[in-house]
Amino acid sequence: MKPAMIVTCLVSLCLGVGLFSNAACCGSRTEDLLGVAVSPQTLILSQVQGGTVTVHTAILARDVNAASLKLNGIAVSWTHVDNHGQIVGEFDESAVKAIVSPPEAALTLTGTMKSGAAFSGSDTVRVIP
Repeated sequence: MKPAMIVTCLVSLCLGVGLFSNAACCGSRTEDLLGVAVSPQTLILSQVQGGTVTVHTAILARDVNAASLKLNGIAVSWTHVDNHGQIVGEFDESAVKAIVSPPEAALTLTGTMKSGAAFSGSDTVRVIP
């Protein structure tokens, strides 16, 4: 094979692996198209787990009305942007724990885009007493 063809094949292979690993890591816990992923994945009702429940998404932060974010009706405490430019919401842990019960709970993130379009996405977490 010619060196240029070998380089082209290697670059194509690397790009393919990179795209596959990005798809596999981003929102891999969830079937949700918005990539909604709640952390921690296990809520322990009898323990404080850091004070916040974090919701990661695959939604570009620049497109979201951040103040509109709610998790099962609970208003977002604060937001930030991850390394991919995607919005991350932080919600009060005690408020979230007050609305869930064992053995698991579906948590739905809702909000609006700056365009006015509504969105929602869900993740299921384990809940133990």
